[in-house]
Amino acid sequence: MFHHSSKMQFPVRVEKADPEFAMLLQQAIGGVEGEIRVAMQYFFQAMGARGDARIRDLLISTATEELSHIEMLGYAVALNLEGAPLSYQEASAKDPLLTRFWGA
Repeated sequence: MFHHSSKMQFPVRVEKADPEFAMLLQQAIGGVEGEIRVAMQYFFQAMGARGDARIRDLLISTATEELSHIEMLGYAVALNLEGAPLSYQEASAKDPLLTRFWGA
């Protein structure tokens, strides 16, 4: 069973744009140990599950829950980029620390 609601359970607020933090959040989505990898791992385990259907349902439900983490992180990334400079060069010109991540 799949349920979708456009309302977030907990509101996400960002006081000012932070492109550096947005980049770190993106790693949590798609990095080596990111939510996408975990969600896909549970989906693949569910597809291979034999026997008790409740085990497969549990794995699919867990994968779906991991996808909700991606939704929350994606929303937080968008909020941290809202109002941010349009290019990495503009961002790094204002904050030299960013050149460590994006280059000059």
